[in-house]
Amino acid sequence: MYWYERRPRRMAHEREVLESLRREGWVKSIEWDIAAKTGTVHADIDFEAGGELRQARLEYPFIYPSAPPRLLPRIGEQRWSRHQWGTGELCLQIRADTWLKSFDGAGVLRSARHLLDTEATIDEVGRRGEVPSEHRFTEGQLLRWEYARLVLTDELLAELQRRGPGVWVLDLRTSSFDQSCVSLGVGISGSPEHARWTDPAIPSSVGIQKDGVGRIAMVETGDPRFRALTSRDMPCDERWAAFSSIPFNGYGVVVGVLDGSVLAKFLGKDNHTHNIIKVLMDKQQRSPARNAVLAGKRCAILGCGSMGSKVATSLARMGIADFFLVDSDVLKPGNLVRNELDWAEVGAHKAEGLAERLKRINAQVKVDGWVNHLGGQTSVETLMACLTALKECDLIIETTGSGQGFVYASSVSEDKGIPMVWGRVFGGGFGGYIARSRPGIEASALDVRENIHQWFHTPGFPDPPPDAGIDYAAGPDDQPPMIADDADVSVISAHLTQFAADALRGATGSEYPDSVYVIGLRKEWLFEQPFDVRPIDVSGIRTSSIAEEDEEATADMRHAGESGA
Repeated sequence: MYWYERRPRRMAHEREVLESLRREGWVKSIEWDIAAKTGTVHADIDFEAGGELRQARLEYPFIYPSAPPRLLPRIGEQRWSRHQWGTGELCLQIRADTWLKSFDGAGVLRSARHLLDTEATIDEVGRRGEVPSEHRFTEGQLLRWEYARLVLTDELLAELQRRGPGVWVLDLRTSSFDQSCVSLGVGISGSPEHARWTDPAIPSSVGIQKDGVGRIAMVETGDPRFRALTSRDMPCDERWAAFSSIPFNGYGVVVGVLDGSVLAKFLGKDNHTHNIIKVLMDKQQRSPARNAVLAGKRCAILGCGSMGSKVATSLARMGIADFFLVDSDVLKPGNLVRNELDWAEVGAHKAEGLAERLKRINAQVKVDGWVNHLGGQTSVETLMACLTALKECDLIIETTGSGQGFVYASSVSEDKGIPMVWGRVFGGGFGGYIARSRPGIEASALDVRENIHQWFHTPGFPDPPPDAGIDYAAGPDDQPPMIADDADVSVISAHLTQFAADALRGATGSEYPDSVYVIGLRKEWLFEQPFDVRPIDVSGIRTSSIAEEDEEATADMRHAGESGA
């Protein structure tokens, strides 16, 4: 049903209030049009305002009265007012940001009459009446009409200010989008007096490098460069000549800074010139103050798959700037359903692709990697290179689903007193768990994991769904991939990220009273509803010789097999 069918009394009200305006005399005619097939409603209204007969159309939206009707000229592209959108719609006191359901079409029409009458008045000195603008646009709204955009960091502008007079080559990197072309100022050329300056905050992999096309200078009102930036009809080659002695080749960007304001123009072929708008910097604090302690920490990410890639990128945004990545896998198109990486990294090793992703988040990130299979076949020397790097980390985050690699990680954690956290998503995506082992507080990661496995098999617990893969982490490395969607993995990864950050802040004052949390994402298995969380108490678990016992059991089995042969 359309709005006028669901709300017949509201439709009757609209007809009546508009008719009341006609009876007042200034509305001359009203013709309603209701299109039954599309459900659209509009009224063609002739009314007097500003000394003229206005032929207007009042169009009601499909969700009326939750959104306001719009009023616009019926004929052609008439411009009635300075307060008029490019589509012809009048911008009135009653509009999208002031609308209430108690308003109606008559109120919109009265607002239009007031606007047009006011603008038509002339005072004693011949000035037309003016209605103050109430536009309160965000920067994003204003930029909708600006195709060419320029990003200059405060640090770059400070460097320019420090140098004083002179013209400098502005290094640019450009990215093109459907509705915009964004140029990043990434550096300023050097001279005998000044070393070349490169903005350390901007990753070198962003955008396409544009060599030699940019010029930047401090300008003053009235000087040649100021005129080049403000003249309406100066040819492009003359504008360029104000900034460079090199002949104009048909493409350039010139930038002037005047009392802190940025003036910029794009210069193209056939004297094509248009202004470039500077995108304002925003350095408001968004990260909690408690994350300051994360600076300087080094994290190992074991596994750069769907969970590891998400945890790493989140930690980079939280302030971690030193990573050791371990993974042997190559990113394939099938991985894109869950991995934080995209087609730009397909075909590369996940560890290498993730390293580049982290540097795009923070250009100052330091990333080391070990592109190999922890727990797989490799030389002892190569294995020790990885384990040596692990022992230099402040936290080990294990997400591989590799039983063999987990043993190595747990051993380093226990031997060197390094906290370790890990997480798993259950096959089918109905939940997962996160866990931690802080040497001296909890048992070793191997013992905690063993306790989790025993808890899963508590007598009386229902059997998990066939594809749940509850003990996925302890299974063989070549087993089929886990089935879960990106949202499932993202939820568990977010919890694991916070668990990791909490471990890095230190044992004192941890926000997590338990060290294992089994998290349900829907009603299935043990979970009675979404976000049903079951903590597992491992405080009574003590570190055992579980690793050695596993090795002895394996050796006994091998010996028995040899004896039977």
